[in-house]
Amino acid sequence: MKNIQTHLKIGSPVRVGNRIYFCNITFNGVFYLDIHDFTIHFVHKFSFEPVNAERLSKNASIEYHNAIYFFPNYTNVILKYDILKGQEKAIAIPYFRDKCINISGIAKRQDLVYIFPSELGKGIYIFDLKKEQVIKDEGLSGLFQSGFPCSSGHIIYDNKDCVWIGKHTGNELVKVNLITKQIVDNKKLEGMHVFVLAFDGSHYWILSMESTDIYEWDMENDFLQKYTNEHVEWRREDYIGHCPYSNLIFLEDEILVLNCYTEKILKINKEKKTIGEPIDFPEGFRLVNTRFMDWPVYALYTMLEDKVLLYPYAGNMLLIYDKAAKKMTGKDLLVTEETASYLGNVLEEKLKAAEEWCEDNDFEKLEYFTDMVKENGRGKKKGIREEIGKIILKNLGVGS
Repeated sequence: MKNIQTHLKIGSPVRVGNRIYFCNITFNGVFYLDIHDFTIHFVHKFSFEPVNAERLSKNASIEYHNAIYFFPNYTNVILKYDILKGQEKAIAIPYFRDKCINISGIAKRQDLVYIFPSELGKGIYIFDLKKEQVIKDEGLSGLFQSGFPCSSGHIIYDNKDCVWIGKHTGNELVKVNLITKQIVDNKKLEGMHVFVLAFDGSHYWILSMESTDIYEWDMENDFLQKYTNEHVEWRREDYIGHCPYSNLIFLEDEILVLNCYTEKILKINKEKKTIGEPIDFPEGFRLVNTRFMDWPVYALYTMLEDKVLLYPYAGNMLLIYDKAAKKMTGKDLLVTEETASYLGNVLEEKLKAAEEWCEDNDFEKLEYFTDMVKENGRGKKKGIREEIGKIILKNLGVGS
């Protein structure tokens, strides 16, 4: 097999100096992006097999003293990569032992990282960055003994020793003081299912499930300002029942709206109280699979001094938004064996997995479906089989 290449899918980005380190979603690899010329450089392949690439990439990562700590979303370990030594380390979460647990989110306070499982009734844990040890916080865990399902979009640290935690698919928000280990506030938003809670420094913003409206929440005055979407593209039959938005980006004079299942990135018009003004994309940008691993099209970003870097889970480019010019450009994220020498082996493994998938789902042999990844393979059967092959490979994270 020749000319092996694929597009990187950036997850868990963290800035260290002039570099953005990240995990690739489709295969275990740590890379960095040089923010001067936006070139991609391969750094390391994790050898710790129980944590695969998909699990590595959803939660935030932390940089601490020239080391990066990755918190997989389903795990019993924390993964460390030492930038200076070029070494990896798996730090066990002893309370989980041989079984993994879903991690909804983390909150960093000084040298401590608070770990919130998706079922808070299983406990809240603290990772001490200095000691590289995990302990269970009995005081915080005791607040949720009866269980409280939460998701990553609800964990908001307010930099004042408190964190907001939202109930998954519900309308309840709880504010917890990490020092006093007490619930200091509790809010219920009637008629609303909170999907993501965002904070602009003054007010909280609510992205709800199954609604194109966005709410700005002035908690002090208990006032909700609604912003109505002028575009209903996401309401096509394929998107019904899914959350329209994944995140907000707060700039000095703009608020960008990131979508879950549509390509457009919109802007909030605070004067008109609407959501509109889609941003023009760079030439050549496209989505390769809008249902990539059931993740939103957009969610993660990095704020630079003059630009915002956006990482589409399902796109073929890094998107670069110029704050002053209000213009979007792009950088191709194609990676080859010259960049990551083990890419060929990765593809072989994924093709084998796809072959097994075909057998389990009563499809014919995979060789009829994979013409697009084999050089000079276009002479084989085409049509519907080739299209099915593309779908299989895209859902496995292969191809572009």
